[in-house]
Amino acid sequence: MHNKPLHFIFGLVLGLFALITNTAIAASELPLLLTGKIASVKSQSFTVPKAGDAWRYQIQWMMPEGTIAEAGQNVIVFDKSQINNKVEQLEANLLRVKAQEQNQSIALHSTILTAQFDVEQKQLELEKAQLDADVPADYIAAKDYADNQFNLMKAKSSLTQAKQALKAAREKQQSTLVQLKIDKRKSQLELTKTLSDLDSLTRVAKLSGPVLYEQDFRKNKKYEVGDTVNIGRKIASIPAMENLNIVAWVNEVDIDKIKKTQAVHIYLDAKPKEQFSGTINGISRRATPRVAWGESNWFQISVQFDHNNQVNMLPGMSVLVEATPVLTTLPKAKENK
Repeated sequence: MHNKPLHFIFGLVLGLFALITNTAIAASELPLLLTGKIASVKSQSFTVPKAGDAWRYQIQWMMPEGTIAEAGQNVIVFDKSQINNKVEQLEANLLRVKAQEQNQSIALHSTILTAQFDVEQKQLELEKAQLDADVPADYIAAKDYADNQFNLMKAKSSLTQAKQALKAAREKQQSTLVQLKIDKRKSQLELTKTLSDLDSLTRVAKLSGPVLYEQDFRKNKKYEVGDTVNIGRKIASIPAMENLNIVAWVNEVDIDKIKKTQAVHIYLDAKPKEQFSGTINGISRRATPRVAWGESNWFQISVQFDHNNQVNMLPGMSVLVEATPVLTTLPKAKENK
């Protein structure tokens, strides 16, 4: 009689243990539902360029999302007012440098012509003084002879000074023109660089595909016209229409429940009643945070459609990936001998 309560309690404990075990097993067998989207192996990203001294730019125009862009078409245009002002200043500066080079060239050439004329004149004066000095002292007065010798010395000195002045003028012309050419080249390079910066504020498609806007996680919305964005931020992308696959995300607590080459089921948001098959063909090595999804870290996986699927897809379409958790078995403990 006294053993009945003990048997009842023991049976109740066994029942609870079995219930908990069955519940855990059932939970482990629940499929993982992973959010993803259609992506392309090849794509073009559009980021805010490093143009000029500014560290952020405003989006002035964007091709509507979902539009199929053709190679060569403009996709994004950023505010160009600041760079345009700089271009105008540099163009004016280049014109000033060119005008200065021309004016200096004319002035220096005129100085050299004057110096050359002075040398020729001093040469003639020297020749005349030499003729006067060659007259023997026996034929003229002593004072005149002395004056002629003194004038010859003066003429030689004047010619030497004139030649030195001509040499200095030529050296000045050479150094000045070299510096002016350097200044002009510097202005041209700066203008060319700024024009390149101006062109970079218009982002052009290099391949054909749909335009997809990126998410601004700080504001929990997609980027749009009027937003002012820091340089280097990704604004949009164009995925190629071929070689499409799926990019999905797995929470770090579930990463051990999947593996590469694992078969999965795929559901397109556009065709929720149709089921497609695929295979996990890539798992990222480390998890990264997704600001809009809370504080957890997430692993990125790639899924490839099976070849027998006839799927009409576009990059950016949302999908749901269903994966059956992989059963992990603990290694058996070694028996004590």
